[in-house]
Amino acid sequence: MAAISPRWRAWLLLDALDDALPARVRRQLQAEQFRAELLVAVVQLLLLALLSALVGVTPPGYAPDAPVRAAPLGLSLFALLVLLRLYAAWTGQLGRALLAAGVVAEMAVLLGTLAATALQYEQPPQLALKGPAFVYVFVLIGLRALRFEPLWVLVSGGTALLGWFTLLAWVLWGAPVQPLTWDYVTSLRSLQVHLGAELDRLLALAVFTATLALALARARALLVRALARERAVADLSLFFDDAVARRITASEAELMAGQGERREAAILFLDLRGFTQAAAELGPEGVIALLGEYQRLVVPIVRRHGGSVDKYLGDGILASFGAVVPDASHAARALRAVDEIVQAVDGWRARRREAGLAAPDVGAGLATGEVVFGIVGDGRRLEYTVIGDAVNLAAKLEKHNKAQGTRALATREACERARAQGYRGDKPVCTQVEVAGVAQPLDLAVLSDRPRRPQNQQM
Repeated sequence: MAAISPRWRAWLLLDALDDALPARVRRQLQAEQFRAELLVAVVQLLLLALLSALVGVTPPGYAPDAPVRAAPLGLSLFALLVLLRLYAAWTGQLGRALLAAGVVAEMAVLLGTLAATALQYEQPPQLALKGPAFVYVFVLIGLRALRFEPLWVLVSGGTALLGWFTLLAWVLWGAPVQPLTWDYVTSLRSLQVHLGAELDRLLALAVFTATLALALARARALLVRALARERAVADLSLFFDDAVARRITASEAELMAGQGERREAAILFLDLRGFTQAAAELGPEGVIALLGEYQRLVVPIVRRHGGSVDKYLGDGILASFGAVVPDASHAARALRAVDEIVQAVDGWRARRREAGLAAPDVGAGLATGEVVFGIVGDGRRLEYTVIGDAVNLAAKLEKHNKAQGTRALATREACERARAQGYRGDKPVCTQVEVAGVAQPLDLAVLSDRPRRPQNQQM
């Protein structure tokens, strides 16, 4: 195989998995190949069971002392080959050489069974070419397509062509009288073989094999691209929100900085309180562990309520509701998320205190309004983000918690929108509050007061 050019090796997929693909994509392909081989074996066993039942109920048309019983022998040998290959696949021992040997052996058993029918009925060799079982040659070749590898279709079809040539040679060599005829009617009414019909069979086999292999080569390329794309979406989801990753991979237009869409959205800004002190106590590894716990706690809640994480800002999280995908309940979803986050953080802090670890609190700021969800960047590095007054206001409200003595604040407008969208729950409102960085006083809703610190307990 080393003498085959790389282009042909790639087309035939002699290198079963493209080495250029990431290892994780190759593992996915290997898993698909394993399932395909199991499917091939199951289909073959079902077909064997059906044929065995038909043979069992069909009266024998040959003498009791016939030298061989072709069908039972062939079915038994074929079943043995299938079970051996299935065992090898299940135990991870089905390498390329063993698979190739199995494909060749299965076709050889089928063609050998056809040849054995002449011996079974004690007739001249020409009878081997007359039986209807020739159609199962195409079935075997077709089953090889389930692996999505053209190579095995070509191996199976090539074995069939070679085997049929061998049967023809046996007929011509071993026939007691002239075995050939060019008269079609005579070939149908006698054991003589119509050479043109046999050439048609060989041509049909060759064309079927080549066409199926070509179709598989194209289908395999599409499968590889689909798996790679699926993996890319999964990888993007590790760095982007799921909804953003889907937008990136599904975009029909070229992505470029400056693209954006206006949305009515809710913006939530979360930040750890007391993080600086905790970082000094924990050290680098402890800080990373703390952030990991905090993000694994909070982010699933945001996503469960339909929110999207825009970015991580150290110990801060910027999330949006209704920005990536329009949502008529964006404000209600955001307030429900804050309520659940506050409750979850209380339990998280209690567990950390019991373990003797630093337990910083979480502050939240929520604002609603029109934002632009779009792409920013310099062309070489792009980023989806939300931009607008609501984003800036949410960040300022989060910082204002310290001055207000609260944990979570929202604008009065955000709460009114949430109630109009189905949110149930009253929040106390502070009117005409001066917020640093905001020109006009605001009416603020207190989503959560700061809990009293337990006596003799430090943050």
